[in-house]
Amino acid sequence: MLYEHNPVDDSRRSLVVSSLLSAIAISTAPTRTSAADAALPTIGGAKQSARVAEWPGIDSLEPMYELKVSIDALVNGVAEPKNWPFVEKRLDKFFQGGLFSEKNFYFGVGLQYMNDMKYDKSELPSYVILDKETRYAALEETMKSLERLKSTLSSPNASVIKDVIRDNAIASQTALASWFALLPQGDVAAVQQLFQHVQMADTNRDGKLSDNELELLSPLEQELWKKRVKKFG
Repeated sequence: MLYEHNPVDDSRRSLVVSSLLSAIAISTAPTRTSAADAALPTIGGAKQSARVAEWPGIDSLEPMYELKVSIDALVNGVAEPKNWPFVEKRLDKFFQGGLFSEKNFYFGVGLQYMNDMKYDKSELPSYVILDKETRYAALEETMKSLERLKSTLSSPNASVIKDVIRDNAIASQTALASWFALLPQGDVAAVQQLFQHVQMADTNRDGKLSDNELELLSPLEQELWKKRVKKFG
């Protein structure tokens, strides 16, 4: 994560990152008719290309919301040059570790979420492929923008390319926002609330919830958080 947080257990991270090794079919899909387009949502400029019958649980989405919060904070942080050394250090850590880097962990979580989506059985395969392609591209651009930001911050000319630094940060924020725009907005609101409540319950700020802290959540949120921890650490 791009802000300080307890690291994910390596064994769990390896399981999540392994989803990166699963191929996602990408091909050119035909253009939908206007009637078919009208049945699908367009949110924030992002276009959903296929009907989804069942979405993964909120617990599977929570790490991605953590990443979103981190990137939002990063955009605010790079506005002040005095923060650049800290941001560069965090980005270095984010990309370190090869296959088991934080970058690949979050990419893997996003891909696993997409793989767990169940599309309408009557949907045309070509539209499902296009939908996956759109979501994958948003994740990929998020990480590429962060990598460009890291490279720019390490440049000896960083002080004279302040606008480029800001643009790269905003590009990562915009790309991840387009990924979230393709999700049920009720789920996005629910995972935001879960994240906020967990932050409030974590009274000692150690990135974990003790049994006593867990009891500060509602019964439903307790179950969601337990599932999240079991999956991702």
